[in-house]
Amino acid sequence: MAESHPNRLREHMRAHIANYSAVGSAENILSLRRPPNSETSPGAAVLNLIYQAADLIRDVDDYAAERQARAETLAKQAIEKVEIAEARVRSAESGRLAAEAETKEFSDRLQEVEKVMEQTASRIAATEAQLSAAEQRARTAEMRADEAEDALKRIEEAIRTQILEKRFCDSSRRAATAA
Repeated sequence: MAESHPNRLREHMRAHIANYSAVGSAENILSLRRPPNSETSPGAAVLNLIYQAADLIRDVDDYAAERQARAETLAKQAIEKVEIAEARVRSAESGRLAAEAETKEFSDRLQEVEKVMEQTASRIAATEAQLSAAEQRARTAEMRADEAEDALKRIEEAIRTQILEKRFCDSSRRAATAA
């Protein structure tokens, strides 16, 4: 990858340079001007060119530093966004785990309630059976009581009839004996 990057950059620059026309590219070409007295003093001309090159290198370094600072700022912002996103993920995961725990708790409670309801339904059915049996016994007892009452009435009637007949017979005999 280290070798491909410079090759890719070299190819990009070649393509970039090829895309400019001669007229349009004149403004992008660095012109190292000759100082006015460069012909008289070749050392001064060289020194002037060195200063111009140094200025150019400084400008390139400044531009690179600005781009580096911008890249670092963007990287920090991206890291902050990732950290915020990770915090949100952790928070969502925590919320999900809490919701799952609540769901389990409610499920357990629901199972307990269903168990109690089944037990209650069983008790109600047993109580209803007992009630039905008690009602049947009460009806049977009531029928026996009615039968006993009817028998008692017949006995009372028979006793009355016997007493009245005996009185009537005794009165008739007394009247016949008296006459």
